[in-house]
Amino acid sequence: MRFFMIVAGVLCAATLALWTPTADAVPKVDIFIYTEITQWIGQGQAQEQADIFIKEIEGQRGIGKVVNENAKAIAKWTKDHTEEKGYHIISLYGDFPPEIYPQGNKDEDGSLAEEFLDAGNTFSNSADYFFWGLQGRNREGGLQNMMDIPGIVQWDDDTAMKVTKEGKEFTPTLKDYATDRPFHVDQLEKTDWEVEIAFATETGKSKGMNRCDPCIIRNTKTDARLIQVYQTAGQADPKGKVLSEIILNYYLETIGALDVDPQEKLSTTWGDLKSRR
Repeated sequence: MRFFMIVAGVLCAATLALWTPTADAVPKVDIFIYTEITQWIGQGQAQEQADIFIKEIEGQRGIGKVVNENAKAIAKWTKDHTEEKGYHIISLYGDFPPEIYPQGNKDEDGSLAEEFLDAGNTFSNSADYFFWGLQGRNREGGLQNMMDIPGIVQWDDDTAMKVTKEGKEFTPTLKDYATDRPFHVDQLEKTDWEVEIAFATETGKSKGMNRCDPCIIRNTKTDARLIQVYQTAGQADPKGKVLSEIILNYYLETIGALDVDPQEKLSTTWGDLKSRR
């Protein structure tokens, strides 16, 4: 009799906890990986890195559905995942599909890609300039329009990157190397963007540096993010592995995707009770 009274009391407390207003848990993060067209990396190499990435993240806690499809599918996926602070990810390998961002910056404000980002979602890019596009479809204007920062650029070939303390902690595969399109941190001043975390910089320090790659740049108003990983020309970098480490070791916890869902808490409590019985 006493056991059932305990059960009833615990279930009552759990139910009250579920009814108590709390911060909403972040749903699982869905990921679209685009490898159909690439820039500065062979399509076969990009697919190899994407496969490594998929193998590492698929089925992990906090990860939803992972798809690796062509340009025909990306527009619908982007529309379906344009939700406020959904934290979903589109992973690119140098190209920026015109299906979500019309080439030549024809839709500077209001493209599917920008709406997705502005809602609080994320793009990652490896190999070549962020949002540059095949054969310079958008050139510098792609990044400038997506970030709403006139004049921001990503030049500087062979810029030496040294792994930071954070890089050693979260991305153990990352080693010192040279990037060709680092993020220009100094051009983020007086904007809505900031360096959230730098895994490698030109100084090896997370503060007072001007260039970073890999790194995460975050919009302080929308919570949108750009994740840059090895923007290099023709280098056999472990792009897929390092991106997976960034997502699994840092990103998911930071956005709250690893928070325990109330239903999961209730299930665990009931399981504990049955085992004690």
